[in-house]
Amino acid sequence: MKISKIYSNKNFKNIEFNEQFNTVIAFIESDKKKDTHNLGKTSLLRVIDFLLLSKIDKKRDKLFGNDLFVGQEFYGEFELNNGKFLLIKRSVDLATKVSFKLLKNKLDDFILNIDWDIVDLSFGKAKEKLNEYLGFDVLKNWNYRKSITYFLRSQQDYLDVFKLNKFKGKHKDWKPFVFELLGFNGDLIKEKLEIEEDIEELRKKLQVLKNEAQVDTTEKDRLEGLLEIKQNELNDIEKLIDVFNFYSEDLKTNKIIVEHIDNKLQALNSDRYRISFEINKIKKTLLNTIDDIDINEINLLFDELNNYFPNELKKKYEDLINFQKAITNERKKYLSENLEELSSELAFVNKKIEDAEKEKSNLLEILTQKDSYQKFKEYQKKLTSIEVEIELIKNKLKAIDRSLIIENEIDAKKEKVKTKIEELKAELNTRKHSNINKIFNSIIKEILDTNALISLKLNNQGNIEFSADYQNPNDLIKTSEAQGTTYKKLLCVAFDLSLLINYSEKSFYRFVYHDGVLEGLDDRIKIRYINLVKNICAQYDIQYILTLIDSDLPREKKDIIYSEDVCLELYDKDDSGKLFLHSF
Repeated sequence: MKISKIYSNKNFKNIEFNEQFNTVIAFIESDKKKDTHNLGKTSLLRVIDFLLLSKIDKKRDKLFGNDLFVGQEFYGEFELNNGKFLLIKRSVDLATKVSFKLLKNKLDDFILNIDWDIVDLSFGKAKEKLNEYLGFDVLKNWNYRKSITYFLRSQQDYLDVFKLNKFKGKHKDWKPFVFELLGFNGDLIKEKLEIEEDIEELRKKLQVLKNEAQVDTTEKDRLEGLLEIKQNELNDIEKLIDVFNFYSEDLKTNKIIVEHIDNKLQALNSDRYRISFEINKIKKTLLNTIDDIDINEINLLFDELNNYFPNELKKKYEDLINFQKAITNERKKYLSENLEELSSELAFVNKKIEDAEKEKSNLLEILTQKDSYQKFKEYQKKLTSIEVEIELIKNKLKAIDRSLIIENEIDAKKEKVKTKIEELKAELNTRKHSNINKIFNSIIKEILDTNALISLKLNNQGNIEFSADYQNPNDLIKTSEAQGTTYKKLLCVAFDLSLLINYSEKSFYRFVYHDGVLEGLDDRIKIRYINLVKNICAQYDIQYILTLIDSDLPREKKDIIYSEDVCLELYDKDDSGKLFLHSF
């Protein structure tokens, strides 16, 4: 892609660019101390970038936020790599709306009245559409906007060869891209950095667990043992509370005492009274029973009474006595057996009365003991406290288990990182950037008569580091920091040109805009530089846009820039010489 025309509907010096070498030159006629950067040579870069759909914030943008640009429409005609031309329109007022027109040939003039193919396409879709129009076959995984700054270098983009001013984000936002730009597999860096980001996120989660849950994975066994202890304590407290559950059911407890235990005791006491009465009666009966009658005493009684006791009568009486004895003995035996049974029954009843009385006493003690309720509350508090401790221990154990899982994930991902590092080492050994490096060195050699090298290496963390430097920098940079900055600028320029040359047979950018490259260079270096760039443009069909002020031209060879090389002249005599025909 090359730039064919840049123009506007108002307040703008319309420009038609050469196919190859172009200069934007500013002539300063006023005091040299006056700011020479407000003529528009740098602002033109901003306009080109605007037409190639850079984002703007009009509230903060010092250029497009100016009221001068109200109603301003910019038009850009770009030559595509397929030979067609693409016209883009974008207004400052509606910067998120873009119009396109595909042309077979370039326009003859700066035409505003266009029958657009696509009108006011939304910004996001417009970038996708432009990416489609450009049809780059280099860096297919990246949008065209990713590489554009290498070919629109402002003064702020000469600070580093590889890391552009816009690359202020994470390494994964630019290092994989640069790696791929140099010919390598950028996915290797991207995947490694993403894995490392995952590891960092996992470490943060792990740290949160350790901070919030006070997790120490080495204490898992101790916590499991403590959990067993606390669960046993909980069971013991629950048993104690079961005894005090009567407190929550006082009415029920009274009912149990009155209707059950008292009734039971009443019945048992009645049984005990009945049994005791029967026992006493049997005992009295046994004590009053006469079971020993002596016949001799009867004979003696009759003798004393002088009565005759006939033998026959005596015999009958003896039989009666013997019969009586037999009956008495039988009755005593029955009463003794009955007494034994009643005594056993009495003992059983007494035991049941004793148990009932004890049960009643325990219940009454709970109901009447004045500090029992307080004890109950204390047990409840202790129960709650232990339950909380158990829950905390369980949560800690869960956190430890989660921590162990995270640690295992981290270890697994570390192994993946090691694998990626080995793959990166193997990829670096292929030296796929050797052609770019060769071109880069030849450009620096031609301009400064010294060698320069693009090198890549893995640091101690296995991350790619890009370097572009002179082989003998001390021979060049001897006097000041400013001179060092100037030579850094040449490295950037050489890198951009080496990319364009390397990919010149591909569908990629075929232009580069370098703002203020000549500032601070020795005249001999300027001459060699300009001649080299012109040769490169002719040999590889590359469009080069160089901005400078008239004092940057070599003093003894100002004619090195031909009139046909100049696509835009700016001057500070009045506003008509400024890019936007206006002073800011």
